[in-house]
Amino acid sequence: MPEGNASTGSDFIFVGFTDQYKCQMLSFLFFSVVYIFTMVGNLGMIVLIRMDSRLHTPMYFFLSHLSLLDMCYSSTIVPKTLVNFLAGRKTISFAGCTTQLFIFAACATAESYLLAAMAYDCYVAVCKPLLYTVIMSQKVCKGLVAGAYVLGVMSSAVHTISIFRLPFCHSHKINHFFCDGPPLLTLACSDTHFNERLLFAMSIENHTAVSEFILLGFAENSKLKVTIFVFFLLIYFITVVSNLGMILLIRMDTQLHTPMYFFLSNLAFIDLCYSSNITPKALENFLVEKKTISFTGCILQIYFFVALASTEFILFGLMAYVRYMAICNPLLYPTLMSHAQCLKMAGGAFTAGFLNSIIHTTLVGTSSFCQSNEINHFFCEIPQLLKLSCSNTFLTEILIFICAGINMLGSLLIILSSYTCILSTIFKMNSVVGREKAFSTCISHLIAVIIFYGTGLFIYLQPSSNYSEDQNKTVSVFYAFIIPMLNPLIYSLRNKEVKDSLKRTMDRNLFSHLK
Repeated sequence: MPEGNASTGSDFIFVGFTDQYKCQMLSFLFFSVVYIFTMVGNLGMIVLIRMDSRLHTPMYFFLSHLSLLDMCYSSTIVPKTLVNFLAGRKTISFAGCTTQLFIFAACATAESYLLAAMAYDCYVAVCKPLLYTVIMSQKVCKGLVAGAYVLGVMSSAVHTISIFRLPFCHSHKINHFFCDGPPLLTLACSDTHFNERLLFAMSIENHTAVSEFILLGFAENSKLKVTIFVFFLLIYFITVVSNLGMILLIRMDTQLHTPMYFFLSNLAFIDLCYSSNITPKALENFLVEKKTISFTGCILQIYFFVALASTEFILFGLMAYVRYMAICNPLLYPTLMSHAQCLKMAGGAFTAGFLNSIIHTTLVGTSSFCQSNEINHFFCEIPQLLKLSCSNTFLTEILIFICAGINMLGSLLIILSSYTCILSTIFKMNSVVGREKAFSTCISHLIAVIIFYGTGLFIYLQPSSNYSEDQNKTVSVFYAFIIPMLNPLIYSLRNKEVKDSLKRTMDRNLFSHLK
């Protein structure tokens, strides 16, 4: 928690209800009866739906999960409230308050998404009755429910972290009967504007003294600046042309409409956005006297940078899995890697990447920046911003380390597992031609993985105390500018199918023009 947070070792006191003994006893009896009805009613609904096969429909499947959420929702709050009616001192520990808020927010958010899924189910049942069983299959229903739970937990994590990173150095009396966001924010002794506005949209005003950052960037030598500007402009031009060209080529040539090239087009799209998030601002700063970026602009840059980088890590893992399926399970490959399945996998990668970025950005955005606002870098990067924070960033660093580690190492585990199986299969092949074809399928991907993971692990899986600014600035140039340019070149120059496709497309267009 931030330094100076006086609440971490203290209890909160609830002052939500009256102190009159008779009123407390009546309230206790009333809430006890309500809670018993809640538990019996919802548990009975779940058991009934489970036991009766005639209720095994999408509508009742969603209803059973709604009952489960209502039970958890109520059980998070009511038991502690009932205990407080009987206790002389109505307190809750800091850890207990954090847990209660997290579960409460997770259940409430998940229930909102579940109600939306139930509305969609009703729409399909009424408006598309003939397609109902196809659209609302068991797989789709499970996916909608799982999505509701995941979004609920992720949303709750953002809210809980952003609230409990605030210092509570005034009264610890919560004017409520449980730990809720708004009552807790009234106890904070720092500006809570960030928390009260949209937590997910980063168009906010920082609650600290810093309203903009100064990007120190590269050398101040005018001749050197011009040289670097031209160099980066050329790289950005090649990046845009090569990645956009790769996307269009895969789109235009039906022979490239395969899972492997579907994911490659997504990789090209990410690299295009990834580079465009950083390069234009960096180029602009070479031409202007005051190299500034607003707090909002900085947070947005971090958000898209982390989101796209996280998605790319996951996408590399999926691309390794596609190659594993193509080489190790060629007969099942067309079935298991259908277009619908590829769309789901790519959608999952983007969703996970952008949700992961919300956690990183919230942790950084809620830090206090009340000292220097000079970033010794050419773009807003998390390690550099943490060095400027006047809060205790230990918890932030640990959480970012865990999230980055899970994302990077989880994807890396998929890649290593896939290529272990691939190499085992290749070495068992009797055909030399088959081996060469299998190796050529994988070598481009392996080169891209080594380059991307090497720089990512170097930057993010190290504490800020070991952070060398000049050294990491050089590494950042590599992954912010060079890698997005290299990826399409690696996959095209070493890929016969891409080169043949490019030749066919050019010949077709030339023939059409001459005709």
